[in-house]
Amino acid sequence: MIKKIMELPQQQQIMLAVLAVAALGLFWHQLIFPVSAQMGALNQQVNELLAEVETAQAIAARRPQFEADVQELSLQLDELKQVLPDEKETAEIVRRVEQLAVESDLSIRSFTPQATVAYEFYEDWPIRMSLEGSYNNLGLFFQRVANFQRIINVDDIEIKALSNPDPDRTISATCTATTFVLLDQGT
Repeated sequence: MIKKIMELPQQQQIMLAVLAVAALGLFWHQLIFPVSAQMGALNQQVNELLAEVETAQAIAARRPQFEADVQELSLQLDELKQVLPDEKETAEIVRRVEQLAVESDLSIRSFTPQATVAYEFYEDWPIRMSLEGSYNNLGLFFQRVANFQRIINVDDIEIKALSNPDPDRTISATCTATTFVLLDQGT
């Protein structure tokens, strides 16, 4: 076949060469270039997937640490659940706060539970209290509340001197004692 082409006149040989180059260009453009572009896109996808696999392997390598963290946090949650009473214990806590005031030699002038405030996992149970006694006894009461086994916040404290004091009663104080109640989450 090459002999026959060599026997052709030079002008026809050039035409055949141009046609061969054009056919090669058309072949490249129609078949090789799209496949090459597809391969480039596939290579990019492979690289992205390899990066995702690497990230997943790094996370999987940290799984034992995550499990240990979850176990530790579960233990902490169990401990905190003991500090947050459920509704059934609230009346007992209210009685204990009242008892702490009496043990501190304070006279309770008023003891008024306020409206509860609900949040996602718990409720605030505020109690507005009016007390009379000495400054030292009020401090003793606050110390006993701070050392109580459950979380109780005392705020909105107002202290005033009594107009007719005696040795055991020199001040009047009002405050809000708030305890927290864990809501039942169905678990």
